[in-house]
Amino acid sequence: MPSSNSPTSLTQTQMVAKSTVFPDQPSTLGDLKLSVSDLPMLSCHYIQKGLLFPLPPFPIQHSLIPLLKASLSQSLSRFPPLAGRLTTYSDGHVHITCNDAGVDFIHASAPSLSTRDILGPTDVPNCVKDLFPFDRTVSYTGHHNSILAVQVTELSDAVFIGCALNHAVTDGTSFWNFFNTFAELCRLSSSSSPNENKKLTIAKQPDFSRSSVIISPAVLRFPEGGPKVTFSLTEPLRERIFSFSREAIQNLKSRTNSKKWAEFQNDDALISAVEILGKQSNDPYEINNSNGARVTSIIENWFKNSNAKTAPEISSFQSLCALLWRSVTRARKLPSSKTTTFRMAVNCRHRLEPKLDAYYFGNAIQSIPTYATAGEVLSNDTRWCAEQLNKNVKEHDNDKVRGVIEDWEMDPRVFPLGNFDGATMTMGSSPRFPMYDNDFGWGRPLAIRSGKANKFDGKISAFPGREGAGSVDLEVVLAPDTMALLETDSEFMQYVSSRNPTPAEEPRGKIPSAGKLACDSGSSKTMSRSRILRNPIAFAWGAVLVCCFLIVTISMLRLPEIPLGLQYPTTKTSKQTSENDKFSIGRFGKIMLEMLPEDLAFTVFVPSEEAFERDLRLSPNESLVGEKMNDETYAIMSRVLGFSAVPRRLASVNVPIDKELSYDSISGFVLYISKEEDGALTVNRVRSRRVDLRKKGSVVHIMDGVIMDAEFQQSVQPEEQD
Repeated sequence: MPSSNSPTSLTQTQMVAKSTVFPDQPSTLGDLKLSVSDLPMLSCHYIQKGLLFPLPPFPIQHSLIPLLKASLSQSLSRFPPLAGRLTTYSDGHVHITCNDAGVDFIHASAPSLSTRDILGPTDVPNCVKDLFPFDRTVSYTGHHNSILAVQVTELSDAVFIGCALNHAVTDGTSFWNFFNTFAELCRLSSSSSPNENKKLTIAKQPDFSRSSVIISPAVLRFPEGGPKVTFSLTEPLRERIFSFSREAIQNLKSRTNSKKWAEFQNDDALISAVEILGKQSNDPYEINNSNGARVTSIIENWFKNSNAKTAPEISSFQSLCALLWRSVTRARKLPSSKTTTFRMAVNCRHRLEPKLDAYYFGNAIQSIPTYATAGEVLSNDTRWCAEQLNKNVKEHDNDKVRGVIEDWEMDPRVFPLGNFDGATMTMGSSPRFPMYDNDFGWGRPLAIRSGKANKFDGKISAFPGREGAGSVDLEVVLAPDTMALLETDSEFMQYVSSRNPTPAEEPRGKIPSAGKLACDSGSSKTMSRSRILRNPIAFAWGAVLVCCFLIVTISMLRLPEIPLGLQYPTTKTSKQTSENDKFSIGRFGKIMLEMLPEDLAFTVFVPSEEAFERDLRLSPNESLVGEKMNDETYAIMSRVLGFSAVPRRLASVNVPIDKELSYDSISGFVLYISKEEDGALTVNRVRSRRVDLRKKGSVVHIMDGVIMDAEFQQSVQPEEQD
């Protein structure tokens, strides 16, 4: 953040005020020792992530800033390490001292910047770095710098809340847990007193335990003055956000998985099922003669005696990573013999045995490298690249995690972040982090951006897309020549979405003043009233017409009572009918609705049968025996119902197009509901496929995805969590 009194600065962002925020309650937490995942990050920059919001409906300086400071103070009491400092003991071990030293809070102003300036350019503009504190500050400086700093910047039409957090103290999981808590307490503070806020229990309690295998006796020694980053800070770079819609990613995943042919191994050779059937179909013998029977018998024995090797299911994210690996390798024009590396950061909390808490506070990540020559990457297809990534991620189990720990203990070292050989890519962050769940009290974020921290040629960060439902934004940093070639790569760009303007960017038409509207409305009503009152017959006919109109309207708006699993009773073409059948209430939806009491009214956002299988890996053939569930399926269905059901009727006509509604589900999970121009509902970024079905007194909407919180999503789909 530049100084406010720097007359030569070219920045458009100026500091208004800087202060220190302290926890609202004293810490009772002792010193926390840095782990084998924390210590290597001491040479990395602070994490810099921030969110762009529309302007709040109240003054910023006199209302928003005090509100954010108070909420931050309450958040620090829930996260005492963030208000502390790093301390190196005499034995060389580094700890977080939870001494309530406080965090930096900066109020800045950039009146000449707008949402369009931030989101409009093709490349991420340089002015974004000024929206964050601690620009390219090394984490080791947490010995004297605050571990956390928050900057709130006023733009002409928006507010940006940027956080810089010491990377040796948190990874992405802990970072976003804090950010979510900060937003949650701010949102709740508007409806409760400060004393009540102190007693609030946050949804995702951090776990500060330090008793696992990642807490090591090994000591990492540093040079005088501390470590430096391991990559160049001066190389020319371009940074761009590439957006991928849910549909594009599903198409990519489908294409990547289109060659899932089972392979069979016998003593002599490895042959595929496709080859076997091909040999049978091309055999010159008649199938009903003795030779044909012999051929059939041989094939049956191959199937019976061989060990089936089913090709692995490639996830959406792995498909996207494989596409990027191929495209960037092609753009770099590397020799075919050059070894390329694709690194993925993976969450080890659920990989260790015994498992760490899902909200263990600190770093619990390891970097998994996948190697292949440029020739192998480009001569094989996307599936082959994805299989290499998939194999390494799946094999990174408890033994592998412990092996990495033991290797580091034998040679303690900082994390070698960077692209040392010109052929490395590093994927960080995760599209599953709940970034858009940060509602401070006046709506969801418009966009996510990061600062200049830890940026080098080949650094990629994955964010969820704002529209949700599996969409992804990739923040790609490359050398300028490489980026230019990537932008012309047809294989890559065919999946990139053309960016739609955010709500804050959309042009607004001229709106008449309230006074003019009132005058026009008043004069019109007066003229109409005078004509009607002068003609009693016209008045009577008018009353009749109004009554008829009301009756017809009420009849049309009345939701049809339909049996479960049937389509909405309207006249449609055969193609539309087929589409409705696809998104009718399926077997899992029927089971969900049967869990609810019939004498109470609910609104249930039921996932489509396709969504159950895609997002939760639940298939009726595998998860149900008849119409009964096993215990695991029942537990999953119960959780989904808790997230998806609201204890009131809410038809689509009750949701205005220009306003976002919020209701608590029966489990207390907040649902943000809006309606699009075509009548579809969007709930927590999941779009509806059909709306306004009824089961007795309840309203049912069929959704093209599963509504769930980040913790549950991680538990049912752990393999992609970074």
